[in-house]
Amino acid sequence: MTATPFPRHIPSIPYSDPPSRLQTLDIWLPEPQEATPKPSNNAPWLIYIHGGAWRDPLIEAPSFTPTITHLAASHASTLSKIGGIASLNYRLSPYPDHATQPSAPNDPERSARHPQHIRDVARGIQYLQREYGVKRWIGIGHSCGATLLCQLVSGIGLTPDLLPTPAPEAMILISGIYSLPLMIRNHLPPTTPEYISKIYKEFVRGAFGERSGYIEWQAVSPVAGGYNKEQWPEGKLLMLCHSYEDELVERAQRDVMCVTLDREGWNIVMEVGDDEDEVKEEGRRVVNVRDLKGGHDWIWEDGKQIAVLAAEAVERLV
Repeated sequence: MTATPFPRHIPSIPYSDPPSRLQTLDIWLPEPQEATPKPSNNAPWLIYIHGGAWRDPLIEAPSFTPTITHLAASHASTLSKIGGIASLNYRLSPYPDHATQPSAPNDPERSARHPQHIRDVARGIQYLQREYGVKRWIGIGHSCGATLLCQLVSGIGLTPDLLPTPAPEAMILISGIYSLPLMIRNHLPPTTPEYISKIYKEFVRGAFGERSGYIEWQAVSPVAGGYNKEQWPEGKLLMLCHSYEDELVERAQRDVMCVTLDREGWNIVMEVGDDEDEVKEEGRRVVNVRDLKGGHDWIWEDGKQIAVLAAEAVERLV
């Protein structure tokens, strides 16, 4: 693969005050610049939110590196049209039985519960908008990272002062969790082994509270809505992506999110249509439903498919 045209990688930038271990972000800039540049151009940024069931300590901001490598190798002309790339960390929920890095109950970085995750993401994006002049951006989220992006634009868990302005023009949602109650129901015995069902309940309760239940989970799920023109005026394009080979998140998640978006006035397009300029039509809001290949984590570990989606989103918006 060729060398990346984004040679300046700045890791672990704190976006909180006071700084903390996981309230950080990584950025990649197209050329060496001052520590806090404020670009005057209107080029969009790519902003990635990682997954990991709100709790996995092994999945962090650098997990977007494979995608950037593929962008550099195969989509250099597209990279020349963006202002920068960012990948965000956020505080994690408890994971006391993790095999190699179990969480401790007195560690605030790994004791987070909703809405702390989404508020961290919001603050990280506001930092980019304030310090790096980000005006236009495309959000990319994998698994619960897709959930967090949906919560961001719909305002779930956010106070008005935390809503990033502007919101993204496009979102690429990959293997996302859009209905927490549906995910729990789809992984109940006898169709799912008891020990697997327990894992799903544990990470949902860890992220949203031990005493929460279906009603509370539904209220914080992306299918609760919030994507119409009044609530998200910047929204033009949504890529709703899933793989039949995904062993962790079921296809029904994508289907119920399609229903929500259709109800809120989005135009559902299965795969890539003949009209490549569909999102450039005045006022048109498009959901592009995409089939991917590979297992749940392999998609981001490989990065090639995400790079294709990101390049396509940039070209369709710029």
